[in-house]
Amino acid sequence: MPKEKLGGEYLAILEELKKESKTGADISAKLRLTKAVVAGRLAPLVRWGCIREAKPGLYEITEKGLEALKTGIRPLVEVKRKTRIVGPRSQIPDLVYEPVNEMGVIFLFAKYHKELGIEYIEGIQQGFPDAFGRRKIGKTEYEPVDIEFEFRSLDFKNHQHDPDQCDIIVCWEHNWPQCPLEVIELKTAISKMSETRKQG
Repeated sequence: MPKEKLGGEYLAILEELKKESKTGADISAKLRLTKAVVAGRLAPLVRWGCIREAKPGLYEITEKGLEALKTGIRPLVEVKRKTRIVGPRSQIPDLVYEPVNEMGVIFLFAKYHKELGIEYIEGIQQGFPDAFGRRKIGKTEYEPVDIEFEFRSLDFKNHQHDPDQCDIIVCWEHNWPQCPLEVIELKTAISKMSETRKQG
């Protein structure tokens, strides 16, 4: 990996902190840089181990920072790969493992929504409900449906969502027997679709 040189503003900040510990505001005033620019330089310097917070908001230089100031080279940071959590091996095409969270449910629904009876997805949003679309109810008629994605159907209740504001829960596992809403359990629905394809 090629060594990366530190830009002038980074070196200027390290030079200031070599003299004494300073706050972001002190550095901003001393170097005549905006607070936003200083904040944008301090965060990477902390991440690279060149500086640290002696106490909240007060920065000091570290041994790595002194070395970087001397060489003008950014220290290499060891990146630790995250352990990936996966579910059991899946029989679903394009998904190696079964979902372990709501993101997996959304992925599968996006792929199979027509086969699950939702003809159109009109929108996905961050708020409740997660999605809204149209279900075919006649030759040319479509009804609107509001959809909430959950890993397990009972999560809907645990998240204190209002059943009156939603039509369908799409989940991987249906574990709420008293659920007042229609539930599409992907685990069984996709399995049935696969069986039907094999027989057809």
